Amino acid sequence: MKTKSIIIGIIVLLVDQISKIIMINKKITLIPGFLSLNYIENTGGAFGMGKINIVLILSLVLIIGIIVFLIKQKNKINNYTPYIVIIAGSVGNLIDRIFRGYVIDFIDINVFNFPTFNIADIFITFGIIYLIINILFKCKKL
Repeated sequence: MKTKSIIIGIIVLLVDQISKIIMINKKITLIPGFLSLNYIENTGGAFGMGKINIVLILSLVLIIGIIVFLIKQKNKINNYTPYIVIIAGSVGNLIDRIFRGYVIDFIDINVFNFPTFNIADIFITFGIIYLIINILFKCKKL
């Protein structure tokens, strides 16, 4: 794997974990009526869905699956970064689930009743969107 992608993954994991520690029991309004930072304990999965044990097992399967895929496809992958940020975000939330029994979420966009989320969620979403766009453009060339 590319060293740059691994360093990015470590930075994502550290930023996620540090931001969660900083936000414990905090409530900060950044843009009134639109954006605030509100500490919540998410005992479910993505956006509060699912049981914690099922989500924990699925997270482990996802992380291991991506790692196995990367190892098997190492000569065919040019950019490891989207995979690594998905892994880093998943590990960040997994750490919370294992050691706290819940995931710390704190980014609250007060539009359309949008679920509260965290830094790990942002990077997981970024990685998935990047991969989807990449797949769509490759499919168009076929």
